[in-house]
Amino acid sequence: MGQMMRGDEERVSFLLDMPAAPHTVPVARGLTHLPGLEGLAGWPRMMRATAFGRAAQRTVDLALAVFGTPAAMACFLGRPADEPLVQHGLDLASTVTWDDWQALARRSAPCVIGDAWEDSWLARHPLASGPAGIRFYAAAPLRDRLGRHQGVLAILSPEPRPQGLSPQEQARLQSLADMMMAERAAGQAARQVAEAESAARRCEQLLRNQAHVIQEMDHRIRNGLQVVSDMLCLQSGTGQDESLAARLASAAGRIQAVAEVHTQLQRRPGEDALGARACLDGLLHAFRRLWQGSGRNIFLQEGPDALVAALDAPRLGIVAWELLANAMRHGQGDVTLALLPEESPQRLRLVVRDEGPGSERIARAAEQGGGESGLGLLRIIAGGEPAQVRYGPPTEVSIVLDLPPAA
Repeated sequence: MGQMMRGDEERVSFLLDMPAAPHTVPVARGLTHLPGLEGLAGWPRMMRATAFGRAAQRTVDLALAVFGTPAAMACFLGRPADEPLVQHGLDLASTVTWDDWQALARRSAPCVIGDAWEDSWLARHPLASGPAGIRFYAAAPLRDRLGRHQGVLAILSPEPRPQGLSPQEQARLQSLADMMMAERAAGQAARQVAEAESAARRCEQLLRNQAHVIQEMDHRIRNGLQVVSDMLCLQSGTGQDESLAARLASAAGRIQAVAEVHTQLQRRPGEDALGARACLDGLLHAFRRLWQGSGRNIFLQEGPDALVAALDAPRLGIVAWELLANAMRHGQGDVTLALLPEESPQRLRLVVRDEGPGSERIARAAEQGGGESGLGLLRIIAGGEPAQVRYGPPTEVSIVLDLPPAA
């Protein structure tokens, strides 16, 4: 495009050095008052309202100045609903029909006719045989960037010019035609850029709206889960059977874990994944609040991170919460949560350690996949592999999560 525009500047430089054209008189003056033709007077003028229409009109006017003819036009191929003409000096209400204009636009080769009366094709055309009385006609083809024919740029006169145009003049007419199509290509490129920018703005707005909706959904889910968790906690403290109370408290904790994960997702609206360590860190903040009177510390061990899909983050939260709750109920001393990578990138190991010697009840639950420890449920949530228990001190309980790779 840069080479094309530089070439256009060179053409303009020698075209503007030409002497000014004499005063031009419209051909077939007064034909606007012919009966029945008044409605055609503004037919091709609407093209001038577009940027390319105005550029085409300037090129037509420049052709008049360069060649000194009383009329010039740019005639384009198109459909009946399209405007085929940009012109100067021709009466717009002449008897030339759309089909007649298209007959001119379809001629794809350079054309110079010194006297229409001596040319069998042009002599029959309404421009020559009608009120306009055109005798001299010279045209250069209009071609797009792919070389496809789009119409003609022509200069016209009611006076014959037997000598036609010199090779230099034909080259100048073709240069004007090329300049016009370069303007058209530049306009099309500008429109495409503007349309692309507009589409990008619409996409950005849609993404912002989507992120807002997702954020609101996470907020409402989190609030709803928090209410359910609180109700279960209240129910577990009403003096019922101790085993039932423990199960209700465990269920409340799992729901609380999912609620805390949605709190993390709410802070990252529109994201498809989040870091596992960030998710666990937010979970520990809530977990410490529930056990703040225990006098025991709860840590997240330093280590590598991993991306977890937003849809799988609640699974990670439930498993981590349940392991921590078991360590606080059945273990001793401080508790540490660790996230360890496995050989497969789709697997993560969660490890919880406490300073106690270990619980036989937890070990039996791990072997049998059940019991109030919730390890049976964790096995299902994690992906099927049973939990592993190592007696201490320190005591260590770990389980592997099968997680699909985050996008």
